[in-house]
Amino acid sequence: MITTKITELFQIKYPIIQGGLQGLGKSPLVSAVSEAGGLGLITAGSYENKKEMMEDIERVKNATTAPFGVNIAIGIRRPMDDFVKGAIEAEVPIVFTSGANPEPYMEQLLNAGIKVVHVSPSLKFAKKAEKLGCEAVVILGYEGGGHPGSGDNTSLSLIPRAVEELQIPVIGAGGFSNGKGLLAALALGAEAVQMGTRFAVTKESPLHEKVKERFVSSNEEDTVLVKTSIKKPMRVLKSENSLKLFELEANNKPTVEELLPYINGESYKKLVEKGEINTGIISAGQGVGLIDNIPSVEALFQEIISDYQERLNQLPHISENE
Repeated sequence: MITTKITELFQIKYPIIQGGLQGLGKSPLVSAVSEAGGLGLITAGSYENKKEMMEDIERVKNATTAPFGVNIAIGIRRPMDDFVKGAIEAEVPIVFTSGANPEPYMEQLLNAGIKVVHVSPSLKFAKKAEKLGCEAVVILGYEGGGHPGSGDNTSLSLIPRAVEELQIPVIGAGGFSNGKGLLAALALGAEAVQMGTRFAVTKESPLHEKVKERFVSSNEEDTVLVKTSIKKPMRVLKSENSLKLFELEANNKPTVEELLPYINGESYKKLVEKGEINTGIISAGQGVGLIDNIPSVEALFQEIISDYQERLNQLPHISENE
């Protein structure tokens, strides 16, 4: 057990939180993360409608009595009103929001007694989240997969600033994949880490095995930022498709219609479900270079905590050469 403000807030054993994973953050992965002592998050965007999400929430409840939450990306793909209502109706205790401003949903979430956490790529937005009543914030560094924001500030610079400026607990995200990263985040003042890419490459993740293997064989240079032309930068795994998209944006001013063949939902579905790596794009953080296996979630937690403890025990023995 590692006790921090976040483990106490969420009543979890370890300060390790699963990131929002489009199409992957479903009951098998979520329940495994929570059962292992972390916080699993149902990813609302993975479902066609509220009913589907609520049915999967029920599967998590049947699989574990440990706390879990729902991740809701606002203004990314479609309206999230029904999914917010679904989280409330399902009496989920924790909701993570990301993307656009969560203010339209804050009153109803807080009135339902839900602990709200907002994912922010900057201190400016983190401060707004605190004023809105969020009980914690995730600070997402430039290294992170998915949407790291328009800046290029890393977790190393963002986390300590946020810890200094905010009164609520800070969760570090972006580049964290192992126990050394967890220790580093806590040393910077964070109360937990959120990992997306690392949990995508586990046995319980529904990601196709071919794609998992591609992640394992990748290094820290195998990601690229796309969708910059529409001011929605997204860090994804390098592939034939993502590099074509990168070149298109670098050399032209493409319309949204020209971007759609690369980023539409059908292409992503083929990638995730059928392993067609050169179709669609998939989020990946720079921490992908630290991933060298495909463990069960339980085994991954054992690896992370063992790695964390080993490095923690070494620190008192480190001294400057005389």
